[in-house]
Amino acid sequence: MPITTVVPSLDGPVLVALAATTAPASLAEVHRRAGRGSKSGVRDVLLRMVEDGIVHDVPGGYVLNREHLAATAVTALADLHGELARRIRATVEDWGGEVLLVGLFGSAARRDGDHASDIDLLVVSDADTRDDLIDRLVDRVRAWTGNRAQVIGLSSTEMHRLRHAGEAIVARWDGELVVICGDRRALGRAA
Repeated sequence: MPITTVVPSLDGPVLVALAATTAPASLAEVHRRAGRGSKSGVRDVLLRMVEDGIVHDVPGGYVLNREHLAATAVTALADLHGELARRIRATVEDWGGEVLLVGLFGSAARRDGDHASDIDLLVVSDADTRDDLIDRLVDRVRAWTGNRAQVIGLSSTEMHRLRHAGEAIVARWDGELVVICGDRRALGRAA
């Protein structure tokens, strides 16, 4: 949850939970979406935010006050995961080589890492200069996030061999890979 870099308290996950919807969210729903803290802790945060005006208590639950001066910053912080994906996609597109697939996996895909977690990426490309793209991604991800990037680069033939060998990592990619660009079929099975 990248917002915790800037808002390390329970406030960050609560704001992300509210920024993700315009519909009123009950205390239980905000608690579930935040994925952190106790229900009473989330209630305390919500009540303080209502008092501060960044959140409205409305029939059916709580909503982010999108007219509040801080709402733009909150929504930008809540979208840091999306911004990372957009920057990775732009870097891949600027590279110019043929890429079959680029995706996030691990804690970055599940969104359950912390400030010290690696950002795991899979790159499937048959280009001779694939390693150049990987080096660029490693450098850029570190600059953008402060986190180390762990990039696995494979050719389509290597991907096929891993699948054929029944490697556990392939099943993990099947289940959790968040495709940033390219086609999931590069994993070697129709998905």
